[in-house]
Amino acid sequence: MGLESAELRLLEALQAKPDGITLELRVVGGRAGRRHARSLRARWYPGRPWRVPRRAWRSADLVHLIGLDLRPPPPERPFVATIHDLAAMRFRDEGTLPVWTSDLVQRASRLLTPSRFTAHELQELLGVPPERIRVVANGPGQPVSPAVEPLSEDELAALGIRGPFFLRMGGHSKRKNVPLLLAAWPAVRRRTAACLALAGPPPQAENAARAASLDGVVVLDYLPAATMPRLIRAACAVVSTSTYEGFGLPPLESMAAGTPVVAVRSRAVEEVCATAAVLVENDPEALADSLVRVIEDAALRQQLVEAGLRRAECFSWERAADALLAVYRELDGGPVAASDDAVPRSGHE
Repeated sequence: MGLESAELRLLEALQAKPDGITLELRVVGGRAGRRHARSLRARWYPGRPWRVPRRAWRSADLVHLIGLDLRPPPPERPFVATIHDLAAMRFRDEGTLPVWTSDLVQRASRLLTPSRFTAHELQELLGVPPERIRVVANGPGQPVSPAVEPLSEDELAALGIRGPFFLRMGGHSKRKNVPLLLAAWPAVRRRTAACLALAGPPPQAENAARAASLDGVVVLDYLPAATMPRLIRAACAVVSTSTYEGFGLPPLESMAAGTPVVAVRSRAVEEVCATAAVLVENDPEALADSLVRVIEDAALRQQLVEAGLRRAECFSWERAADALLAVYRELDGGPVAASDDAVPRSGHE
């Protein structure tokens, strides 16, 4: 959900650039790809990641793969690729990288990452020379801002949330570190009577059973896209326990919304939040103490709101589009952009 929204906002920012660039998007995939093509107003090509039709690459001056989902184009087509993270190389439950990853890494003219942390991962785990890597930071994946109207008390009550609440967004794989939050929660609930809302994919069996046994925990599952920014705005704070992220959209989106952030310290979250969030060690007692402090200390909350808004201004899709265009011009291959399953074409052919 987060990356799809981020992809769409990046493409919108590219299309809005007043320099005569025309993007033609070509989406390769099955039925899901066809739906994705409609949302992007793109041309759809039936195919599979390992069997991309050659016509999908036709006439492209430069191909940009945002992600590893598609096999690289034929050797005669120059391309760049975005690698969001290498979690699959660090965590067994994150699947595996595609078999063509090595070919992609070796052949790409440039490899783009959303953070300096992921750039370091490419160097350490895949041996990519730093001169072939460019960092293009993300903007918020969701349309968040202090101007967004928070969910009302009645709307929150309909979701099972009553009173002040903390919000946690995302999946439940090992690196997301949800058991830490669930271990810390009883102390937070006892000291504050606040609620905890878990939004995102359904929890795995162990986390679901643990959450169900805890007082004040509300499992929301997926919510409509229009609801999420309002939910973020209504939260007392957003909590992130992830120990590994390629970038960290939830903390950025929360800061951009004017909602305080409490996060487990990691290289990616430090890069995104700097000093604008409460960063804690990977310890349930430390996490509980920080959550209680944020909900009880109005001055701290205001300080985090102001610092977060200033920090969020450093990340925008307009800046990302400028950085991306700079890479295209550096390669002198024609200003073309794509998504992880889309192959665009320059309007200057």
